[in-house]
This record gives sequence, structure tokens and C-alpha cells, in this order.
Amino acid sequence: MNRRKFLMNSAAVVSAGGAILASDGFSRERPECNYRIVYNDDAYTLGRASGLEDLLNKAVNRFVGTQVDALFWSICHSDIYFFKTKTGERYGQHLKQFKNAGGVQLFEGLQSVLSDREDYVQAMADRSRELGIDFFVSMRMNDCHDSPQGWEYSDTYSQFKKAHPELLLGESVHPSFATGFDFAYAQSRENKFKVIKEIVLDYDIDGIELDFLRHPAFFKPDEAYRNRHLITDLVRRVRTLLNKVGKSRGKPIRLAVRVPSSFTIALKLGFDVPVWIEEGLPDVLTAGTPRGHELDLSMDEYVKATRGKKLTLLGQIGLYHPVKQTRATALNYWNQGVNGIYLFNWYAPLNQEDRWRESLIEIGDPDLLKNRDKQYVIETQVGSLWERSHPKAQLPLKIEKLDLGGVARVQFFIGDDFKTAAKEGKAFDAKMVMRFEEVMDDDVLSFKVNGVVHSSQEGEMTYKPTLFGKQFWFHLPLKKNSLRAGTNQLEFVLSKRNPLLSAPLILAEMSVMLDYLEG
Repeated sequence: MNRRKFLMNSAAVVSAGGAILASDGFSRERPECNYRIVYNDDAYTLGRASGLEDLLNKAVNRFVGTQVDALFWSICHSDIYFFKTKTGERYGQHLKQFKNAGGVQLFEGLQSVLSDREDYVQAMADRSRELGIDFFVSMRMNDCHDSPQGWEYSDTYSQFKKAHPELLLGESVHPSFATGFDFAYAQSRENKFKVIKEIVLDYDIDGIELDFLRHPAFFKPDEAYRNRHLITDLVRRVRTLLNKVGKSRGKPIRLAVRVPSSFTIALKLGFDVPVWIEEGLPDVLTAGTPRGHELDLSMDEYVKATRGKKLTLLGQIGLYHPVKQTRATALNYWNQGVNGIYLFNWYAPLNQEDRWRESLIEIGDPDLLKNRDKQYVIETQVGSLWERSHPKAQLPLKIEKLDLGGVARVQFFIGDDFKTAAKEGKAFDAKMVMRFEEVMDDDVLSFKVNGVVHSSQEGEMTYKPTLFGKQFWFHLPLKKNSLRAGTNQLEFVLSKRNPLLSAPLILAEMSVMLDYLEG
């Protein structure tokens, strides 16, 4: 179908009103999305592109031969869009100068692509499908990078926000989120929906992602829970739109959502995710955190809620991590029961190709992760910016003297199947690497790994110089059979501590290293 007829048919479907609704059965006919890896590109690639073909090479073609089955292309930052929109504001449209070099690069890259083809998004969708990759437009539902007290990307502060400051969250939230829209107002919700509608009608894409984590402030904190129905209604509205247009085209248009890592956090922020799942609204669901840095998230709650439903559950890995960390995180997700891996803000494909490609050809298949070197990282507590949207971390951990505070504990999950590895003759070395603070030379500390005792004499303390002192890194080789697949428990027993020091010993960082031996 040519583009003119395609647009006319799409518009005719929506103008037909309620004749084609989610209740027409079309939603029940949507087959599952079998995505091994979903790659989210926040349009960073645009700032490195010179013309359309260069963008297609850097943003799409580079995934040939990998396990990436879907590309999610982020179409906006804040309230500014990276395409020739009729309903929103295009990046740089009202600017004469940019405040940083990155802004200029992004503008020039976008202009070079638009000059080659105004509907470049369609070219990306077409190229993706030629390569067997589904193409989604990712919509950041309330991105706040334009906050002057947060990220200072004021080049993305829209004219609409300037004209309607009453719609913004302002002082009710953390300053970094102050420029976000308050979705209690219908006008705020409509401002986002109209662009979603434009994209769905104008482009032949495979799906839309509603990213509710970039950023996770949608209501005044004390109003979020009671206003959760407003976001649910918006998600339903998008689902109905996709069903209508999808039926007119004779193929489903998917709905993906990115949401907090637990139902408790989601509800606190105003997202009634359990209702969305029960109503079958999303086809793809990614559970994670706004930053995406965390490498030890539990997916148990979502795995149980989505079991038996026609929904693809993805575990999120944000930013680029070393190969061993990425392997460990991916295997943990697979063993918890996810259907695929979601990569967020993964800038690696534009740099260090030999390193990123190794991950993209293996983390989408748990069988390929068996008996490979790994680093399991236990995460540390985030700052105040993310307190409402992140789970409470185990670190830093206070370790008191045994007769004062008892035993301190850390739980961690290991995805490797050691029994199967042993049957296959695969041997490995395991060790814990821990950074401690408030260390004294006369501390007497011992460790129990799943009940197996290790003394501090079995390990080695190394030192990393800092500006005003040094970091204390302790390397502890683990005894055979002390680790197990699944949940593990590490206990710290501090039996002696200098009585002149009131501060507890602090475990600041920790990871478990697995190195498989050759032969």
C-alpha cells in the first residue's frame, strides 16, 4: 500500500468512532512476542548520524547476526520530539543556539536525516523488518531532562510547558522532576496521547512503548495512589487505539510498557500494573528501575502475575556493563522466569564493538551462558532522587560487633547450575570481592556462606589509593560447594572490634566472581 492510501485508511478507522473496540476480540488474537533481546535506543544515535543511510547503519544494521529481536526507538526527550511532528514540538524548532555541543550534534544529526527523508522513522521500521527485527516507537511518558535543577537539558523545555506552568509538578516533587507534567490534569494526559495517536496513524510500526520510568513522577506524591485510575484509563485508551488501527491494517500493533520493579512501588507512583496485566493491556512488559543500573533485581512478583498470560516479560539491564556482569544479570533473569532481556541506555553499539557484540550474541539464550565466567553484583542504595522508585538495597551494610548487633546478612542470587557443571566436568574458581569502610587492623571478622565458615585469614586485603586515603578491598576465595544455584546467604561475624571506635564496620560494595577453568 502506498503511503498516501496508508494514511487515509488509518485516519478513516479512527474517525469511525467506537465501531472497532478492544472488545471486538482483536486483542485476544494478538500472538505472543518472542523477543530474546529488546534494545532501547534513546536517540543518542541521531547525534552521531550524518544522513539517513548512516543512521540506518548505526541504529539498525549493526544488529545483524545478534539476538536482538526488537528495536525500541525513543522518539522524545521531555516534551520535545525527534521527528517531524504535527501535534508536538520538534527538537530545535524554536532555538537559535544550543547550550552544549551534544545539543548541536543531535540537532544537526536530526536535520541531516530529515533532509534525506522526512518520515525517517518509517525508513527505520522498514529496514528493521527487512532484517527480521520488530520496530517500536518508545514514548517517554514524562521525561524531565529539561529540569534546570536536574539534568539541565533546558534545550528540551517546550513552548507548551512555558505556556502552561500550572500543569507542572513543581515544588511537590524532587527538583529534578519539577518540570514534569502533573497527570492529574486531563490536558497533561491529552498532550501525550495526541502524539501517540499521530505516530500510530502515520507510521506502519510494530508497536508503541509507554515508558513510565523515564521519569517516574506523574502526580503529587500524596495524590499518586488515588489517581492511579487516570494512568490506567490512558493505557486503555492507547490499547484501544492500537486495536482499531491494527485491525484496519490486518495485523496487531503491540503495546509495551516499562514499569517499576515491584507492584508496591508501581502503585505508590500511580501505576496500577496488576490491573493492566489482568486486563491484558500490554503485550510486552519490562520491570526495572528508572536508572536501570541495578543488576540484582527480583522478578518473582511479575513472573507469578504473568504466568499463563499472553504477555512477554523482560528483565532490564541498563547502561553498558562489562561482559561478565551482563552475563550474570541475564542468567539470573532467565532463571527467575523472564521471557527475554531488555537493554536500556546501552550506548555500547557506538563504541567498543568487539565488547558489546559478545553480549548481544549470547545473553538472549540462557544455554549459551552456562559455564561462562561471570560477576554477580550486589547493588548499593541509590540517592534521594530515586528513593521513591527504587527498591531498598542491601548495601551499604552495617556490621556491628557480635555482642552488640548480632550477625549481619546479605542474600544474593546465583544463576549458575553447579551440579550440572560438575557432571559435565566443568570446574571453576569462585571468590567474593568486598569493599569495606571503617576498617581496623585488629578487626576479627569471619564469614559464613550458606553455613560454610570462612575466616578472614583465608582471604587477602588489597588497597586502592584515594585522594585522602585508601579503599579496602577484600578478596575471599570460596570453598568448594559453599555456593549453590538460586538464593545464597552470606553472614558476617565480627567477633572483635577496637573498643575506641564507635562506628560499625561497613560493607560498601560486593560481588561474586566465577571463573571457569579450561579443560
